[in-house]
Amino acid sequence: MNLMDVSNSRNARLEEERQNRERNLKNKRFGLQLWRVCNGGVFIFFIMANYLMRQQQPSWPPPGISRLDAGIPALISLGLLLSGWTASRVLAASKNNNREGILRNIIVTLALGVVFLIGIGMVWRQVPGAGSYTAIFFTMTGFHALHVLAGMLLLAFVYRKAQRGDYTSDNNWSLEASVIFWHFVDLMWILYFVVLYVL
Repeated sequence: MNLMDVSNSRNARLEEERQNRERNLKNKRFGLQLWRVCNGGVFIFFIMANYLMRQQQPSWPPPGISRLDAGIPALISLGLLLSGWTASRVLAASKNNNREGILRNIIVTLALGVVFLIGIGMVWRQVPGAGSYTAIFFTMTGFHALHVLAGMLLLAFVYRKAQRGDYTSDNNWSLEASVIFWHFVDLMWILYFVVLYVL
């Protein structure tokens, strides 16, 4: 076997490995999209349940229950939206092989997630015990808080991997998936905020 055959064989093997990596990444991205659609359906279900409960009441909130103040929720919503920007900076830093940028932006994103969860706890203390109104409010915000917590755990996981230097510009799938999940959480909260405090 001459050098030309060896080189062609090596190039063919490298091309096949590249195609396999791309196919695997495409499958992972598709799986994540499918999960987001299914999970998004649950969020939409809670919004529809909220709507149906409102239709059965002469007014919303029901008579005798004052509307919750939107001050704290508005502030924590801004913090959560800002965390979406810092999460985007995590991905940008990984594409530039900037490990310090990845770590710094994950820390800020996690801190904003903690602020959001503390804010939700403060809001829960203001919710009156009043049947369906309380039930749907706690269910929706509790479900969302669990997603924020899950996103924080994912970010903590990728933080540890980034500390070890596991990410490069072309090998950062778990980082990308965590950031996409965080954006999903942000988007769902915007919908919830509108339903719970604006409408």
